[in-house]
Amino acid sequence: MISETLTIAPLHVPESLDAEDAADFRAMVRIGNDQWRRDSGTDLLDEDELDLLTRWQNTIDSTHRGLVARVGDRVVGVAVCTWDNSTTQTAEVWVNLEEEHQNAELHDRLLAEVEAIAAADGRRALQLYSIHRPGGSGDMLDSPTGFGRIPRDRLADDQLRNGYVLQQIERVSAFDLQASFDEVDRLLDEALAAAGPDYRMVSWTGRTPEEHIDGYATIVARMSTDVPAGEMVTEQRAWDAERIRRRDERMERAGRLMGVVLVIHEPTGQVAAFNDLCIGPDRTTPTEQFGTLVAPEHRGRKLGSIVKCVGLRRWHEAVPESPCVVTWNAEENRYMLDVNERVGFRPIAYSGAWEKKLGSEEGA
Repeated sequence: MISETLTIAPLHVPESLDAEDAADFRAMVRIGNDQWRRDSGTDLLDEDELDLLTRWQNTIDSTHRGLVARVGDRVVGVAVCTWDNSTTQTAEVWVNLEEEHQNAELHDRLLAEVEAIAAADGRRALQLYSIHRPGGSGDMLDSPTGFGRIPRDRLADDQLRNGYVLQQIERVSAFDLQASFDEVDRLLDEALAAAGPDYRMVSWTGRTPEEHIDGYATIVARMSTDVPAGEMVTEQRAWDAERIRRRDERMERAGRLMGVVLVIHEPTGQVAAFNDLCIGPDRTTPTEQFGTLVAPEHRGRKLGSIVKCVGLRRWHEAVPESPCVVTWNAEENRYMLDVNERVGFRPIAYSGAWEKKLGSEEGA
């Protein structure tokens, strides 16, 4: 039951985290991290306040809209919708609530309000992600892709009740950066031998070198359409050199560090594969895997193994105190899961990818 004193208002984006008006934004991060810890059973997926703030402040490339639910003076729930400004159809939405205010009525009210915000911008494919602990039992939901399943729990019921359809299961895995790299090195040797002489590897940490910025932007753009997404609506996201530069600048403002590995096809100069990793200002926290992709025309040469293994090895040298790398893979992406499993990634959670398609009359 919703409290009679409940109010819902737009989330204000402050200029800084120590500003007088930053309390609601910081509450959004806290509530989100708390709920994901409860649902996943791990703190390895925590979001960083400053990273999120700099993302929300970047209105050139993406739009973020939020709502805060307050009982009295306390923020008890948040709802968010976000989309890439170079797309027209899709938006990601989510709702997070404090544990003592976890109820279906409040969840559904907040979700409906952010759905309306997305619909008002013409977004007709709303997507969200639920997080679940590994080893679920009892009533399970199978992925329509035929790979993976999640428990039919409160999180799943929240989505089903609101018209969302399960589209895909993703595995969330972690690699122990403090453990042995022997298997990483063995796989890398095999992959380099298989790739042949037409491919060259480059890597860096920090800002993107100008000589690689165009090729890197081109393959990053392909992440939005070339990775497995089940039957979810996908749209090409526009990435160019200027967007990479803006991202690099934002990362620096947030105190974050990126490490990138590219494989370049020498005969054409095309970037054939990439892997990038990122960590926040506290270098003792988990590392986030941003992306790994091999261009379709270059698959079958173990380039994914090369960028993955080189990325792990060089990252450990650059950030020796980070405990682990966390990555997400579609359960049907067997090639990448095989690589990850062989080098030592282990499942820590599972995610359900859900989608709701709005009719033309909704949000009009």
